Amino acid sequence: MIEISERNIYEVLRPDLFIPGTKLLGKYQLWRNTAVTPNLICFRKDFHSYDSNGFDHGNDVWFGFNPEENTLRLSCSSMGGMCGFVFSEEDLEDKHTDLDRQCMGFAINLVKELIEEGVIKDSRS
Repeated sequence: MIEISERNIYEVLRPDLFIPGTKLLGKYQLWRNTAVTPNLICFRKDFHSYDSNGFDHGNDVWFGFNPEENTLRLSCSSMGGMCGFVFSEEDLEDKHTDLDRQCMGFAINLVKELIEEGVIKDSRS
């Protein structure tokens, strides 16, 4: 079972796939974050909606590949990045908003796909 915690760090088995300006596995648009040292190669997916007052409600999934450490850090946040959240596959069965379920499902499927495609090492083993 996949669990997303506050600090998700995976060993990268295929660092050659992390090229800024390309899509990892043909799906996940990568970009270089030059605001941090070392520069990270990142991906981010947003899940947002706006209420009748114009307030933004949303979550996002982010990962950053550190080429110096050969690690991938993954996190999920809400409220514009102010709050991180943790969950497991079992939590998808609980009562959550549609945005929460979309974000959680995307993060879990992303980790599963990266493991299955040999991009990252399964940290559960």
